Amino acid sequence: SNELRWDLIPINHFDTEPNVGVGTLALKALDHAARQDNTEDGVAHSLRCEWTEESSSSNVWSIHVDEITTHKDEARDDFSRELECVLSRIMVQCAIKQIANENVDNNNKKALLLHVTLPLLDGSGCQKLSLSNENCGGDGHLLTTVRHLFNPLNSEYAQNMELVDMVSNNGEVLGSLPRPYIHTFNILHRGIGMIVTKDVNIFDESGKISSSPPDVYVHQRTSTKRVFPSLYDMFVGGVSSSGETATWTAAREVGEELGLKRALVVLEGQQEGEEDGSFNPLSDELFQCTICTSYNRCIVSMFAYTCNTTLEAIKWQEEEVAWGGWVSYDIVETAGALSIKRLKQEGVWPGTGVAESDEIKGKDSIEEKQELWESWNFVPDGLLVWVAWLQWIDGEAKR
Repeated sequence: SNELRWDLIPINHFDTEPNVGVGTLALKALDHAARQDNTEDGVAHSLRCEWTEESSSSNVWSIHVDEITTHKDEARDDFSRELECVLSRIMVQCAIKQIANENVDNNNKKALLLHVTLPLLDGSGCQKLSLSNENCGGDGHLLTTVRHLFNPLNSEYAQNMELVDMVSNNGEVLGSLPRPYIHTFNILHRGIGMIVTKDVNIFDESGKISSSPPDVYVHQRTSTKRVFPSLYDMFVGGVSSSGETATWTAAREVGEELGLKRALVVLEGQQEGEEDGSFNPLSDELFQCTICTSYNRCIVSMFAYTCNTTLEAIKWQEEEVAWGGWVSYDIVETAGALSIKRLKQEGVWPGTGVAESDEIKGKDSIEEKQELWESWNFVPDGLLVWVAWLQWIDGEAKR
């Protein structure tokens, strides 16, 4: 069928229990989507994307996105016009991929011309895009096309901002969009988490976590950070760029955040066909978990990195990190549990708000810092990943 329909349900529709955080509600919504419940219960707004072939001889297609006004007017009034415009452009990308795949299946090598009609912030307009099979075929991410699509909404975002992927509840890439929209509308996207250990692999020869795990690198965010100033994190984390594999994201992020670039060198060598047998300190992807809070929704791919301190040294950016050091795994585990306990006591677990940090001043040495580990407040997102990590470790141990 040449039609795609998205029904949009306010997250508070899933608020059926007392004292449930926004993150939990988001997970309920994703579960609802996974069950593909086609009832209209709770639907506040719907978008429909249709595409038709105008001329098979010249390979011209029309793509049209509009809203379906079958719901209450007040529900429509509460729906963000900007979000409607953003989602419409994701739907167009879904349509383009299907058209491109049909061209490939039919061995159609003619230039593809698309006439795209979709909502703009101040009304409806038409954007005409001329694309060839080369730049929109198969699984291509249509990055140039994405920038064209978003240019009328915000030219600064469209032309200069990093593009990231919006994904479905099962991790399927739906389309790409400028990164600021991910944060503005809390859109589900892809990212990585990574535990960095000192000199020794955290896993033994059997692939299970070592009975005596090595020290873990913990860092404290600077007090000038816009989000979670002065809080701690036991992971390296980051968002995947559009089309970037999780492994490449992990190698790039640990290089950018901690200056550890051996994994990136190994990957670049493999890409160039110059494998020299060098040990890759970066593990394969261990597992995935979905993290939902009131400010972040991400499908996280988890990795481990072994830092050989005789070959490389950690170098973090002073504007990003106030302190960092190697901490025993047992302390990280206990400090994380205490931080979660405090968040629960404050009623902000998971993701119902930003936890206030206990600022620690004038404690620069690792020894002095670690004496105060019981008071460390960790980034809530990182704690959610930590819980998933512990659950995964427990599951692996029982195998």
